[in-house]
Amino acid sequence: MKKLLILILVLSASYSVFAQQKSKTNYMSISISQQAARISNMIVTRTDSAQKIIDLKVRLPLGSTSYYAGQDSALLQLLKPYYDQGWKLVSFAIDHSIMNGNDYGQTFKYYLSKDE
Repeated sequence: MKKLLILILVLSASYSVFAQQKSKTNYMSISISQQAARISNMIVTRTDSAQKIIDLKVRLPLGSTSYYAGQDSALLQLLKPYYDQGWKLVSFAIDHSIMNGNDYGQTFKYYLSKDE
């Protein structure tokens, strides 16, 4: 009986130690800029504030249906390597830029997280 009590105490103590351990979460921000029918650059910012700027020259097809289909395809291709590495989407936003009354472009902002 004494051995059983000791075993239960050891198991419950080890469970509470493992239950209190939390994994570290890393965050990443990805901003993809588009002007007219061209995706021009991507800025990747990590939790440690390191930034990587990638120049892109992705042309989107003109025409309403093919334009949006091409835009979706291009954006997903740019994000796929991060999803393949285990990053998960936390939030998404679109920022429209207007200068002098003209639509100047838009920036797609993706916020990702990954547990270590």
